[in-house]
Amino acid sequence: MQAASQRRVPVRYFALLCDALRGQGMDQAALLRMAGIEAQRFEQRDATLSPAEVEAFIASARRLTGRSDLGFEMGRLIKMNSHDLLGYGMLSARSFDEAMRLAARHYHLMTETFTLRYQRSPGRGDIVYTPALAMPLETLRFYYEILALAHQNQVQLMLGPVAYDIHLAMPEPPHLRRYERLAPVRFHFDAQAVPGVHVVMDAALLDRALPMGDERVLREIDARCAAMAQRPRAGGGAGGWGDYVTMMLREAQGEQLTLEDLARRVKLSVRTLDRYLKKEDLNFRELSQQLRFERACELLRAPGASVVQVALQLGFSDGANFSRAFRRVLGQSPSEYQQQAAQRDAG
Repeated sequence: MQAASQRRVPVRYFALLCDALRGQGMDQAALLRMAGIEAQRFEQRDATLSPAEVEAFIASARRLTGRSDLGFEMGRLIKMNSHDLLGYGMLSARSFDEAMRLAARHYHLMTETFTLRYQRSPGRGDIVYTPALAMPLETLRFYYEILALAHQNQVQLMLGPVAYDIHLAMPEPPHLRRYERLAPVRFHFDAQAVPGVHVVMDAALLDRALPMGDERVLREIDARCAAMAQRPRAGGGAGGWGDYVTMMLREAQGEQLTLEDLARRVKLSVRTLDRYLKKEDLNFRELSQQLRFERACELLRAPGASVVQVALQLGFSDGANFSRAFRRVLGQSPSEYQQQAAQRDAG
């Protein structure tokens, strides 16, 4: 992983808030001076902010405006085209499920301060935004509101007003009424929850066809986003090739990525990527199998999940092949695993 000081956030998101506040009478130049950020950087769409600069920006904006709802305000301004190339790819997805898979694969192009994990089970999808570095509580909650509102705003633009749940790991804010007016979306606040924002959406919403879906455009943008990815450093440890391959395999969900697929994405030969993994005492096939069956266990624990559904979602041809492979790796059948998991949950 990168050190906190190296993680960056694109200026373009904060420029949206600056523009809105300037339209409401705020002195943008004064805000940026107070935050210690050069004004010309907000004119450069590709510029980025460090975590320290984000903290200074948030503190300065709150001091100048006296408002507690700036994260909410910024989140509601974020649309698909706010994400540049990746956003246009999401607009070209054939379903919201496909859009979330694309976003999860390339989320670092939006921000490096949070991670996005998308988990799909037969009946629902879980979208989890998790902080990737330590930050002050005020900054963390500001981000939570941005992420929750940006997600709500983008879903509404693509699917219309639909009901689902968004959980934020923070107390109810002073501006709670603004959230209540966003019904039918249901917002839940819990300061004791695991840090992050957790969105739960029904499968029917995720699989609804989108009007601008274009498979060819989506493939092209997916490839271009992959080419923009920062390559890991050689030598092992945090941020090495093992971490990168693990991340890509987890985010691929049901897609069975091969070593050839990953090598092509990072413009390496298969032999070179395999050599990098071996330097970290890793074997691609073993790592892929381990993560595939970790995902199998997650899916089997979901309420109402069937063995056949999980098998197909993981790319197996049928339930029998999946059951044989599951027993070979874990020493028990998928049904036995489900029974034991249910008993543990009940206890």
